[in-house]
Amino acid sequence: MAASPATVSGNRQGGSLYKRVVVVVAGALFALLALVAAIVTDLHDRDFPQAIGAQSRLGLNFDSSGLSDREAFATLTRTDADWNLGLVKIAPDLAGDSQERVFVALNDGDLPTTFHWFNGAGTGRIVGKDRLANSSPDGSYLVTGDSSRLGELESRLGAAGVRVTRTDASVTGSLRFAMREGGFGAAVLAAFALIAALALFWLSMKARSRALRVLGGCPGLRIQAQDLGGFAGALILSAAAVTLAGAIYVGVSHGRLYVGTFVRALAGLELGVIAVSLLVALAMSASAWPSATMLATRQPAVKSLRSAAMVIQALTFLLVVAAAAPAWSAYRNSSATAAEMAQWKNLADQVAVQFGVSDEEMTSLEPQIGNLVKDAESRGAVAYSYTFSNDIWQGDLGNYSAVTFVNQRWLDLMTSSAPPNALVPVSYDHVKDMVDREFGETFSLLARGQSSSREILSEFDYLQPVDRFRLPVGEGGSGSLRFLDDVLVAVVPSLHLTINDRNLTSMASTRNLLFTGVAATERLLEHNGLSAEALGNRGIKGELSIVYVAEEGILRAQFMTYVVWLMTLALAALAVAFTVAAVISALITALLHAKRDFPMRLSGRSWARVLQSRVARELLAGAALVALVALFQRPDAPGALLVAALFGVFVVPLSHLCAASWCFAGVSRRRI
Repeated sequence: MAASPATVSGNRQGGSLYKRVVVVVAGALFALLALVAAIVTDLHDRDFPQAIGAQSRLGLNFDSSGLSDREAFATLTRTDADWNLGLVKIAPDLAGDSQERVFVALNDGDLPTTFHWFNGAGTGRIVGKDRLANSSPDGSYLVTGDSSRLGELESRLGAAGVRVTRTDASVTGSLRFAMREGGFGAAVLAAFALIAALALFWLSMKARSRALRVLGGCPGLRIQAQDLGGFAGALILSAAAVTLAGAIYVGVSHGRLYVGTFVRALAGLELGVIAVSLLVALAMSASAWPSATMLATRQPAVKSLRSAAMVIQALTFLLVVAAAAPAWSAYRNSSATAAEMAQWKNLADQVAVQFGVSDEEMTSLEPQIGNLVKDAESRGAVAYSYTFSNDIWQGDLGNYSAVTFVNQRWLDLMTSSAPPNALVPVSYDHVKDMVDREFGETFSLLARGQSSSREILSEFDYLQPVDRFRLPVGEGGSGSLRFLDDVLVAVVPSLHLTINDRNLTSMASTRNLLFTGVAATERLLEHNGLSAEALGNRGIKGELSIVYVAEEGILRAQFMTYVVWLMTLALAALAVAFTVAAVISALITALLHAKRDFPMRLSGRSWARVLQSRVARELLAGAALVALVALFQRPDAPGALLVAALFGVFVVPLSHLCAASWCFAGVSRRRI
């Protein structure tokens, strides 16, 4: 029997409505991907500033080259000028409070003095080579000029013992790098989950017409092509609209320079998501093909999709609860990152003495280094921290994870922004047994003079952080900062009187001794016979150079702020994906139960009574998933896991209520 014109018109209107739903929801999804693409564009611009034409980045390490800092910079400067490479070294802005970077040009060129970033935050600055007078040649360099001879440069530097890491500007590379970060990967995973839910929605809306076409003898390949073609068309339409709108926005608000990068990043993400969505839709379509039994028994056409709907809903909820605790931990760590950034800025004018001399020459300089520390200490211009932690020391430190030996100058630098009484005294009698046992022999070797180690240790003041204050301390042997709240702090009254020249020299070489100010430290070196001229007069070929210690730490802390923000973005994206999946699953369930729900509701039953069984089953399944995540993840922040679970408790009943109400209205108007 032929379908009536009214039925055909209704089917067409319904199909148009469903297509609009797919276009709108997919538009929201692609808008999320546009946000990810904008972040990728920002990361790409951060790595390779487009405004100065950066094409490649070189990571250089001269430790094994045998070149002094001065020789290394001279080699790079000469090669840069000869080959027109346009090399600029990336360095933090130690002089300002912007927590930004500066770019140091090795030679004068046509680079602008200032330029703007993609995100518009702050202004990039190109500064002269004088900025590197007290910096190490190790680090990252951008190539802003002719890159045709970079391969030859790599070979030449490699032959000189320089470790070279080359990275060429590539949107694909920036995208791959981003995907390795938890925040980006989770956001794209949420996009895949959302698009799978959309495919499920499309197939559920097409289930009845598909069954009729199968019953009418239409070829299966044609049915698949029609259904998937319509779905792909809706996605492509939505992706094209979002891409066009995003490109216009980027061009107007950020500049035409960044449109190409943004479009390439977004198009790559969109094509990947659309391809996956079509594969998922094809798999679900094949698995839910109308059977002769289903058609003969007049079962609802969407029944075969119910299993897929439940799986997608369960997976998205699992992703939400699994990401909740890491996202919350990342958010909590953001305060620690901010504190780390602030502490590195407190060290902005602190320098270390870098020894470009042989071991024999260093040994001969030990008395002068001792006098250098003595002079600096008398001026309050030397900071000291040397930390023994459980993971390295492998001793018994009692209730502490580490013991750090510091001087007052270190505490002044590291507690300048700390709350009052962040460190409280600890009685020596309380820790005497532990420090004597663990460090008595060590200080017998470190000590200057004839004092016993017990006498030395008893003269120290002992402190510990309170109220979870994390004190920055210098890691022993490397000088890198660690932030600890369960550390015993031993304050050394006098470095020169306590520690002998040999060990002071060793600590200076590992950056556990920091000096204040470049000019002041240069004067101290000259006063103690350690200037380049004085060393040359003694027949020492090497030299002592002064380098800033905060550069790498500031750059590292800057990047961490991105990771924190992305984890929050990922959790929001997963929440959206779960909500959509829950709504679609509830809609399929409501369609399957429409014949039951309608008379029950007409008889006066409340929606709570009508829906209680299906809601209870899903809540129990969700509780099992939460317990599974808690068992395997063992999160440090169980509160975040509980909030995610409560989110599911809110979304699931609401989805079922909305879906059942919609079906009730559809049955009442004979649309279902």
